[in-house]
Amino acid sequence: MAVWKDVGEPYLYGIAKNNFYQEDKPHRLCLDVGDAVIIIKETDEWYFGYNKRDKNQLGIFPKSYVQLIEAVNVKDEYVIKRTEIVDEITTVLKEWGTIFKNFYLSNNQKFQPIRQKMLELIRLRSQMLSGNLPVDEMREVKLQATAEVDTGNSILGLDMVVRDDTGNVLDINSTCTTELYEHHVHAVDRIRRATNTYHKNRISKTMNKHSHSVLLAVHAFVCKFQEDSDLLFTLYDGDEHKAITENYVVKWGRQGIARDLDQFDNTRVLFTDLGSNDLNRNKIYLICYAIRIGSMEMKESESKRASMANAVLNTGQKKLSQLSMNSMGSYNLTEQMRRPFGVAAIDLTPIIKKPEDFKNNLDLPFILCEKENLDSTLKKLILNKDIGKIDSKLAVSVEVLHGDIKQIKEEYPHLVHGNVPFARKMGFPEVIFPGDVRNDLYLTLASGEFSKGTRGGEKNIEVSVVVCNETGQVVPGVITLGAGAQMLNEYKSVVYYHEDKPKWNETFKIQVPIEEFKQCHLRFTFKHRSSNEQKDRTEKPFALSYVKLMQTNGTTLQHKAHQLLVYKIDHKKYEKESEFNYLSLPSQPGELTGNTKPSVAGFTLAPKDLFTIETNLCSTKLTQNVDLLGLLNWSAHTETLEMSLEALMNVDAGEIVKFLQDILDALFNILADDDTPDKYDYLVFNCLIRLIEILSDLKYQHFQSVLDLYINESFSATLAYSKLLNVLQNHIKNATRIEVNHDCISLHTDTDRYSEESLYKTTKNLQYIIKFIIQSRILFSKLNNDKDRDKFEYRLEELLSLFTELVESSNERLRSQGAILKYLHVIATDLMQVYDPVKLSHSIVDILTHVPSGRLTQSRMTCIKDLVDSKLFRLPSCRAVLLPVFCKQIKDKLESKEEMIALSGDRA
Repeated sequence: MAVWKDVGEPYLYGIAKNNFYQEDKPHRLCLDVGDAVIIIKETDEWYFGYNKRDKNQLGIFPKSYVQLIEAVNVKDEYVIKRTEIVDEITTVLKEWGTIFKNFYLSNNQKFQPIRQKMLELIRLRSQMLSGNLPVDEMREVKLQATAEVDTGNSILGLDMVVRDDTGNVLDINSTCTTELYEHHVHAVDRIRRATNTYHKNRISKTMNKHSHSVLLAVHAFVCKFQEDSDLLFTLYDGDEHKAITENYVVKWGRQGIARDLDQFDNTRVLFTDLGSNDLNRNKIYLICYAIRIGSMEMKESESKRASMANAVLNTGQKKLSQLSMNSMGSYNLTEQMRRPFGVAAIDLTPIIKKPEDFKNNLDLPFILCEKENLDSTLKKLILNKDIGKIDSKLAVSVEVLHGDIKQIKEEYPHLVHGNVPFARKMGFPEVIFPGDVRNDLYLTLASGEFSKGTRGGEKNIEVSVVVCNETGQVVPGVITLGAGAQMLNEYKSVVYYHEDKPKWNETFKIQVPIEEFKQCHLRFTFKHRSSNEQKDRTEKPFALSYVKLMQTNGTTLQHKAHQLLVYKIDHKKYEKESEFNYLSLPSQPGELTGNTKPSVAGFTLAPKDLFTIETNLCSTKLTQNVDLLGLLNWSAHTETLEMSLEALMNVDAGEIVKFLQDILDALFNILADDDTPDKYDYLVFNCLIRLIEILSDLKYQHFQSVLDLYINESFSATLAYSKLLNVLQNHIKNATRIEVNHDCISLHTDTDRYSEESLYKTTKNLQYIIKFIIQSRILFSKLNNDKDRDKFEYRLEELLSLFTELVESSNERLRSQGAILKYLHVIATDLMQVYDPVKLSHSIVDILTHVPSGRLTQSRMTCIKDLVDSKLFRLPSCRAVLLPVFCKQIKDKLESKEEMIALSGDRA
């Protein structure tokens, strides 16, 4: 007989993690998921207590249905033990809630401000409770929360809470009166500073507006289960008929629950890196390939043991004890095949376009594969052709979240807490920030055609894929089916019954370390699988294909389809010592020479056989562009450096932005190398101008934030400032001092036109060149105790004098002169970091006053306006220099009555 005993503190409080309904049995306490219970007594398997919402309703409930939580007794009420700030937020929300309701009923104007404060406090509280914050971020979030509490109390006219600088509430009984008064005096300023800091952080968090994600949660599968399955979820383009993201893999058991312990009650994934173009696709589907794991044919015994046929199988209602080894089946794991089971799909486009109009709970119609492959079945389901009645379905929920992974973790900690996997886009996001190192090879097994002499073709073919090094040894743990799946040594394809021309269209991910990538190749072996288990055990691979990950020119496999040669394996001639001889054979048809039939011991070319794969490399370190590769590896090939720098000017912009940080590092390393001739300085300068021009293009403008981040956090070229200044000064000198004598020459030479075009490119992108110079000088000064300061300032003065010389030069330089005036306020703000602001103000006055009368009037006025809004103008000493000149320029503009004349002309 069970013995009831008292429960000791602090574990008197629990949260129901499963529903519990047994109303037909006495003394049972009915529970819903999330209910708070107070526990009074316990036995080995049961608790006795009451629901916190109704103290009069007492009963027993299973221990396995409740998660114990440490709690404390406050005024005869048990509450969960949290940190002080979390408790304070909870109390504040309760207090504000009553006032908030009254504001709503009375249409008070303070309703919306307090609503925003409450929503923000709830968000910050979720972050604190998520357990994902390191100590420094926790401290920052705490300050943000206390700022919201204090400013909210101020809006509501409630008492001010006296705190120290870290946000902790002061004990008024142990703090002296003068100290309390001091804290009150500084409270307003502290709150203002904390609030400003918070808003700055919010601005920085919303910096990446070009990244979006889709959160998927898998809830139930309504289907007749007979064997375990792998469910592969992905986002799919319905127009192009290709996957957008890598797979999310759910290991689904025949009992209707995840058979992987890590996925039990946690079948969620975040599809990330989606850009605006992805969300604007015409048709975006959520699809699921179901792959049966078992024998060639369904066993009758397996069918009889399936107890959950045609039932709604909800993962939230299953006990963890069901995950026993019995669910794996009685067959040998090594003999299992991956066989097609079915496909589910639903159009997400309406939900992505207008998420507010839809509920996030969806049912994906699921149809079984019969004689067709998974890909053909999917197209049939999408087109809704000949699919008949659909009885099976997948129940999921979908939510669109905006921001990159870091933002989402901060904004939605309650949605992505714990070990939620990330399924990345099979391509690059719209913005690639420094530090986002990626080297993912997505391999698609497309199709094959295999002959077998006069008896027809090989059928029931299984492709096994491994990654091998240069000696043929398998590289372990570099293959995965997708997010949520473990790393594998080998990938095995789906087996299609009686098909000698299989079309697999299976995609999986390979992650080979960058340093090993160059030496590795992919090996594909083809094996006939038999429905006769005894015969199947003796089957050996009948053919082989391979391909190297790197081409002979040092670039990676191109992003396209590759047709590979197939070699028959003669096991009689095949020896252990010669098993890697295939590496001496050509791997693709383009490598064949003449009419020869290549062969080595154990391997003979099968000329009629075909095997096609597709590769897609998403790498921030390895490139498919020969010209770009030459620059990135410049130190190993200095003899071709000039050619590589010139070739960069013609590399596709899309390829450049993918490797932006590595290209910048290479260019500045070339500048820092004392062995390179001066001519390389000019080539590097032109390459920098080309990079900045690309980022100014509307298509790649969002990468400017990446360049800013690089300059502020990754840039380390301490000697670059000197060489960049030399080239910049010579660039302007050579262009501005080619004056044309109009009395003698009526036509401009090609040199003049080139000089003006080159000068305009330089002045248009001058602000970033100046940023590089200044950041380089700052780093140099820190390392060398501000060495050569006077020399550097003299050179800056020379540069500013050249600007003055440029703006007063001939009319042929109008575009360049306008560019100088347009960006002068930006350049001035940056120069303030390394040059005396008053001297800088005098130089700006000199530039403005040397613009010839009647020329660039509009540009001058815009320049003055921007300078008034700049940091330089806020300094009184600088304002004293600038303001008189600005006033005179504006007065001259008004007195000229140019606008009145133009207006009169328009009316006429």
